[in-house]
Amino acid sequence: MLRGNLSTRPFYNERAVYVLLAAAAVVLALLSVVSVSQFVSLSRQQGELSARIARDEQRAQGLRREAADVRRGIDAAELQTTATATQEVNRAIDARVFSWTALFNTVERTIPPGVVLLGVYPSIDDDGRVDVRMVVNARRIDEVSTFMEALERAQSFETLQSSEEQRVEDGSFVVTFDGVYVGHRVPEVAAPVPDPAEAARADVARPGVGR
Repeated sequence: MLRGNLSTRPFYNERAVYVLLAAAAVVLALLSVVSVSQFVSLSRQQGELSARIARDEQRAQGLRREAADVRRGIDAAELQTTATATQEVNRAIDARVFSWTALFNTVERTIPPGVVLLGVYPSIDDDGRVDVRMVVNARRIDEVSTFMEALERAQSFETLQSSEEQRVEDGSFVVTFDGVYVGHRVPEVAAPVPDPAEAARADVARPGVGR
């Protein structure tokens, strides 16, 4: 008996093909969902940025209008007069009210050998009063007191008063004191001629202390 396969249709595993197609469809659907979600999020962010830009532009326009109104309301002649007066006042203050040179000349004449000047901080109020804060370093507190008394005797300061005293590691003192500077209102005084006997006594009282 003659036996043979007369079928011309090849055999395929159709179930596996359907499974692969279904998986591909699921992946495409997920990708589509992610893409749509990102698109929506980016669109929302773009809208928020556009709204913020519009608000900032409106605010900038409002500020520009306000600046233009202020400029229109300024009297140019009055502004120039004020500026000139301010410059004159500043020059008067710099030239007459306070002089660093005069101050340091006074300090140089009056500071004891054992005292070192660390800082000078002047301030001028609206009435022209000059307050000065000085910070010094000294081996002994009484040397600072001697310095303050000498400044007042030179008619350069009034109401000098110590505001802070601090002892440092080397055993010396850092002292801060304040006073009203009046040296710009009195003529320069000549440096006193030192008494040799007094200078000798000062050297004996301050052994090994330098400026």
